[in-house]
Amino acid sequence: MEKKQMTEKESLELISQMIQNSKRNVSNNAGGPALLWGYATVITSILIYFGWKYLQTPVVMFGWFLIPVIGGIGMFILNKREQPVLVKTFLDRVINYIWIVFGLVGGAFSISAFLFQIPILFIIGVLMSAGITLTGCVTNFKPYTIGGIAGIAVSFLCLVFPQPAVSLLIFAGVFVIGMIVPGHIANGSGKSEFINLKTEVNQS
Repeated sequence: MEKKQMTEKESLELISQMIQNSKRNVSNNAGGPALLWGYATVITSILIYFGWKYLQTPVVMFGWFLIPVIGGIGMFILNKREQPVLVKTFLDRVINYIWIVFGLVGGAFSISAFLFQIPILFIIGVLMSAGITLTGCVTNFKPYTIGGIAGIAVSFLCLVFPQPAVSLLIFAGVFVIGMIVPGHIANGSGKSEFINLKTEVNQS
């Protein structure tokens, strides 16, 4: 049996549908992880800020290990509660690969910071903001793209103000701009997409 060749119009429609499915999947489910990791990082940064300010000891930096603990537990809970993905597309896998790579690289840099003197807050801020930016670009979800670019720009302030007390607050601000604000927008748009989809199904 001959395989039917897709026309250029059909190919463009398929690509557009894949992008829309990925965008719907991101807006339905990615708001939760962005908020989870964003709030975990911001809260931990503020705790370490006060610990450094009042204790003046590098021991407080071990508080960063709270982030993977909180994030890991939170992701386990979210995976149980998140809305089912209607169609798993190639772009969804691309997004997963983006965060696997950025997460592994970020983890490696974080461990290295305990051994070498590197501008870790700047590096992690840029990496995570770049991940959000790429997620927004491949799904055409502008809040992530704009928030990620803004996060990258703000991260450079960690180099301008390298003092721990100041850079910790800047670092927290990076995640507010790059993850928390876009995450809330994603959650709101995800609900709208889901309601619209249910309406279309009921009408058909």
